[in-house]
Amino acid sequence: MAGRAEEVLCVDPDLGWLSSDGCYYRPAADFVATPALEAREATPGVAGSWYERKCVGISSSWAVVWKPDAVMAAVVPPSPEVMAQRAVSRLVLPALALGLSPGADVVQTVGVPVWLWVATASWEPVSATASVPGVSVTATARPVSVAWDFGTGGQVRCAGPGRAFRPGVDDPAAGSECSITFARGSAGQPGGRFAMTVTVTWQVSWAGAGQTGDAAGLTSQTAASVAVGESQGLVLAGGGR
Repeated sequence: MAGRAEEVLCVDPDLGWLSSDGCYYRPAADFVATPALEAREATPGVAGSWYERKCVGISSSWAVVWKPDAVMAAVVPPSPEVMAQRAVSRLVLPALALGLSPGADVVQTVGVPVWLWVATASWEPVSATASVPGVSVTATARPVSVAWDFGTGGQVRCAGPGRAFRPGVDDPAAGSECSITFARGSAGQPGGRFAMTVTVTWQVSWAGAGQTGDAAGLTSQTAASVAVGESQGLVLAGGGR
């Protein structure tokens, strides 16, 4: 009487991934090896990890074993968290394109609001994906705030990109939701200008393999400078100006 063939799964939801040695492996996520066990099982100078092992047809084969990462890479796909790290490392943040009104190429005036904004092309979400067979994770970075730092000239943090000044529409004497009014001139600063550093903060999240999560935020930065002068009033006899 012929025996009945038993189906062996390449991936078992309870056991993990099947290796060529007839055993299933999965990361031993919560296992912490003692120093003595680490010294006995791990290979010095070789990157490796601990895995739960269960061999097909051997009821007493369950164990936690150390295996080199280079060997197990072909057996156990990286976790979604590891793939998320890879995806985040592939994110390319856009170069910052800035706008000021009055423009950075003219001398600003003490007491007059300067409109600040980041161009739309520099304020769009960016994504990157990392994939291996069986696991694909996409990381997305979204801009959430921008800090304009003029050193001793002042600082301002904006929750959004700001908006471009519209000649003939917007009041140049009024500020926007992202603007700065200098209280002093830049005379005496290196080159007679305030150094300007603009930093955008990005919120990073990831999704894939049925999971989602957040990663550490990123920043992009650019630098420039602005000159700020003071407008002097002249008082004439009789009260005229």
